[in-house]
Amino acid sequence: MSAMEPIRTQDFALDHEPIEDWQRVDATASATDGEAAVPGSGASLTGPGTATADPTTAFAELGTIAGADYGLWEMSAGAMRDVEGDEVFLVISGTGRIEFDEPEHPPIELSPGILVRLADGMRTHWYVDDAPLRKLFIAPGEGFGPIEV
Repeated sequence: MSAMEPIRTQDFALDHEPIEDWQRVDATASATDGEAAVPGSGASLTGPGTATADPTTAFAELGTIAGADYGLWEMSAGAMRDVEGDEVFLVISGTGRIEFDEPEHPPIELSPGILVRLADGMRTHWYVDDAPLRKLFIAPGEGFGPIEV
């Protein structure tokens, strides 16, 4: 991507792939105390007793600036686990939440305009209700240390 070449982040085509086996979340388990989901309540619509297909994810690295990589990532509806790398991201579309296994941290509700900082090694569960959840991320490039906040 050139410095003078704007892109429409909502329309940028991304090719989805299935999540890896270790990222699957049991559809009968939820990190929200097993409460029933109610649309708009923040509870997962993919929680207990809800059979859903595994989500897919897509990624496009758009470029580098000052040693940091930036790009787009998105996830279809559903739930998955992840181990995070250092990044800052801005939600562009979709809704959902991130729950934290390690370190302990309150859930973060995701919607367009929300800016989030994740640290290397965080163990998370992602729940996407209004899909796709698309984010613009900035992460350290190869050979660079963690993001300082």
